[in-house]
Amino acid sequence: MIVFSNRTALLGTLSWMILLSFLAACESEKAPPPPEPVVATVNGEPISQGEFEKALAMEMDLVKREAPLDADEMNRLKEAVLDSLVRERIMLQRARDLSLTVPEEEVNARIEEIRKDYNHNRFDEMFKSGQVDFLEWKNALRKRILLENLVAREVNEKILVTDREARTHFNANRRAYVTKRRAHIAQIVLPDRKRAEAVLKRLKAGEDFGKVARQVSISPEAARGGDLGFFERGVMPEAIDREVSSLPVGKLSQVVQSPYGFHIFKVLEREKSGGRKFSDVKERVIVELRKQKESEAYKGWIDELKSKAAIRINRPLPGPRGADRTETP
Repeated sequence: MIVFSNRTALLGTLSWMILLSFLAACESEKAPPPPEPVVATVNGEPISQGEFEKALAMEMDLVKREAPLDADEMNRLKEAVLDSLVRERIMLQRARDLSLTVPEEEVNARIEEIRKDYNHNRFDEMFKSGQVDFLEWKNALRKRILLENLVAREVNEKILVTDREARTHFNANRRAYVTKRRAHIAQIVLPDRKRAEAVLKRLKAGEDFGKVARQVSISPEAARGGDLGFFERGVMPEAIDREVSSLPVGKLSQVVQSPYGFHIFKVLEREKSGGRKFSDVKERVIVELRKQKESEAYKGWIDELKSKAAIRINRPLPGPRGADRTETP
């Protein structure tokens, strides 16, 4: 219970309470903010100008070059961004119609897979530093998984590649399966030469390359024991290419400097150049033919969904800073 020592204090308190009540009343009577401009609607669901401009800005970051985009290039980019947003909206609606959801365990499992591609707690540091909002990123990941599952169910799981189809494809594309001389390479990358020389000494003393890579390497493939896969000569930077091309299988390179750090390489195996038999590349042929079929089937599937959707676009589309538009059906 509040006890007022004098009339002045009571009046002051009452005045303050009246002012707060007045301000609250004014706040409640404020007109709601105007709705955000809409770039397009898909079956009645809006794609806001803010959503469009954010997606456009991300794409512009990916295509940054010394010279700015001219008007035609910008228009093509805006149309591509809008088409991507329309396709995404249609697919999300289709997933909703099918009652598809992504369990929390599936999202968390994918997060752990992604975390393994980062070294030395860099994944967690990215969120702690404020560079990326974790909840926003997680929701975007959940949506991506949902769309992947939708396409798998509606398209990919219906694709079949027979041995006969694979052999026919191989015979018609034999030149694509002629291999050049390639080296299977693993690397360890350190931030400075002193550490790299110390690690090279450990390796020469007999420590396992893959195990050491997982422990100390700062490169993304460290989780795979430093395995970079196969490379043809001339693909990597000249200094690295020169060192690796002369390295015998199973031997260690000297420390090689690059803009990414100080590298130690090991050649795991080498492939000779030349043609291959179908049996040698059968699995590769099936994978490539399956991807081709999936791409064609996906295009047909999404085109059908778009043809059945009610899509309205407000043109002209805004640029990065927005622009006036007129509505077109």
